[in-house]
Amino acid sequence: MSEEKFCESCGMPMRAAQDFGAGRPDNPYCVHCCDETGQLKSYAEVLASMQAFARRMLGISEAEALKTAQEGMAKMPAWRNISK
Repeated sequence: MSEEKFCESCGMPMRAAQDFGAGRPDNPYCVHCCDETGQLKSYAEVLASMQAFARRMLGISEAEALKTAQEGMAKMPAWRNISK
């Protein structure tokens, strides 16, 4: 069995081809963090998506969701060295 892969942008487990950006299992980013061609979206786009996800899933305020998303993304390989 192959090793499970996780999106290097958001940490989502990628188990099936459709989970990977552009359906390419060699893509280190998930379908949610990529555009239709498989290219990583901008930091701002991914942050907004992660913030909305945190709000929806955790039932927290906009400010709390923003902080949660920023802290989570700061740990991910795609964003570790990004200056906001």
